[in-house]
Amino acid sequence: MLWEISLLIIAVAFLLLIIFAIPSLLQVRRTAKNLEITSKTVNQNLPGILTNLDEITTNLTQVTQSIHYQIHGIQNIVDRFQNVAEDVVDFERTLRAELESPVVETVSTISAAVKGVRAFMDTLRNRRAY
Repeated sequence: MLWEISLLIIAVAFLLLIIFAIPSLLQVRRTAKNLEITSKTVNQNLPGILTNLDEITTNLTQVTQSIHYQIHGIQNIVDRFQNVAEDVVDFERTLRAELESPVVETVSTISAAVKGVRAFMDTLRNRRAY
């Protein structure tokens, strides 16, 4: 009789386990079905997504190359402008070196001549006053 009671308790426990496991098994089944639907959707949309990704990559490569060429062109313009600026500075230095000495000499000569004329005029005036 103890054997039969034990067997009955095990059978009831097994029945309760099955009853409580049924909702979990149903949820696993629904999840598997949803996963299958999601997998089909991804497999259908994936080629289009990959095509768009390839186009985006191609466009980014073209934009990068275009920017590189434009930067190279701008660098050439900046280099030319820098060369022109250096030429202007060199011309200014050469012009200053060539003209500064004669202009200073001319101004000194004119200043000395003016002083000489003033001294002559002052002397001439002083002689007339006597």
